[in-house]
Amino acid sequence: MRVLVLGATGYLGGHTAGHLRAQPGVRVLGAGRAAGAGVSVDPPAGPPTSLPVDLAVDLATAAPAELASLIRQVRPDAVVNCAGAVGGDALHLTGVNARGPAALCAALREAAPGARLVHLGSAAEYGPGTPGRPLAEDHPTRPVGLYGAAKLAGTLAVTGSGLDAVVLRVFNPVGPGAPAASLPGRLAAELRRAGPDGVVRVGDLSAHRDFVDARDVA
Repeated sequence: MRVLVLGATGYLGGHTAGHLRAQPGVRVLGAGRAAGAGVSVDPPAGPPTSLPVDLAVDLATAAPAELASLIRQVRPDAVVNCAGAVGGDALHLTGVNARGPAALCAALREAAPGARLVHLGSAAEYGPGTPGRPLAEDHPTRPVGLYGAAKLAGTLAVTGSGLDAVVLRVFNPVGPGAPAASLPGRLAAELRRAGPDGVVRVGDLSAHRDFVDARDVA
């Protein structure tokens, strides 16, 4: 089975590619904004390792025809789209999170309409929840910021594409390799700097959040 992982240089993409590479009979091709760059991940068993990135792909700017040409060369049985942006200006956020999935779906319809597509969405698509009340998958989507709105647009592009596709709305991922800009990443860095007798100062932590291990997402 041939699996193309987009966003393989990222946090969840690196874990996903590493997990897939450990499966027998699976050939994984990693795609990121720069081919050849390695990403360090913790595989399900064994020490951390560095995974190669085979293809240079930027969903924020790539034309559907360009993507279709690449997909024809790769001939994937499945595509996992882990490419995404959680920060940056409006052009970057919408380019990666909204335009990118739409361009990918257009390319898949042309070049590999039978491939399975797994797309990583976000819990931010739902907007604020009610404390003590769980969200179902069919809960109304009411994003309150540009990030959530852009991720929702990407989800709608995938679910309306007519492809064999599924969207996973990921809540707050934690685990090895958490980005330095994320809350878990910042706290880990502060704890390392503080040492066993130091003090770590944080902002308001009163918000209720659901967390998921990045390796479980993979």
